[in-house]
Amino acid sequence: MSLDTYTNLKTEIIEWLDRDDLNDRVDTFIDLAEARHQREIRIRDMLVREPLTVVSRYTDIPGGYLEAKTLRLLTSPKVTILDYLNLHEMNERRVETPTDKPLHFTVHSQIEFDRAPDQAYSGEIIYYKSLNALSTTVSTNALLTRAPDIYLWSALAASAPFLMNDERITLWNSLYENARDSINTLDLYARQVGPVVSQVSGWTP
Repeated sequence: MSLDTYTNLKTEIIEWLDRDDLNDRVDTFIDLAEARHQREIRIRDMLVREPLTVVSRYTDIPGGYLEAKTLRLLTSPKVTILDYLNLHEMNERRVETPTDKPLHFTVHSQIEFDRAPDQAYSGEIIYYKSLNALSTTVSTNALLTRAPDIYLWSALAASAPFLMNDERITLWNSLYENARDSINTLDLYARQVGPVVSQVSGWTP
């Protein structure tokens, strides 16, 4: 069976578990799998670009935000790329006065800049956005299309504790982690012009 739709995925999970009494639980296994994907999967299909107007020290995080890739002000003649700081670094570099063009940002419940802007700046943020969750009305998404094995193994891994099947937890997790690492690495290399550089952690609130 092709794992190209939400319905087919559910059918395949039931067949792998060989349990006809779990139909009502499969949605929960998929939900748990998707929660894990949000924490661990970063593929190019999740990258989106949205305009951002910087008019104060704080601005709201865009919908579906998981992790920032870059934030830039569209200044002339050269774009200003803002450097990400963790909260400790932001505390050290935060400037109260005077107002000026922001140079750094951090992310918590909002996006915070190192200083209040001296004017309104047009900018944009490129960030990883959560994929649409599968459901009866959302039959597929980019991850299911590109890597259906990730969905299958992670959903099966989520089922093992419920079924108290300790022997299968290691197997399902191993298959999922191999598939996850493979697609993350593939997309990381695809986005690099030069040598791969490890990404600084801490951009997720």
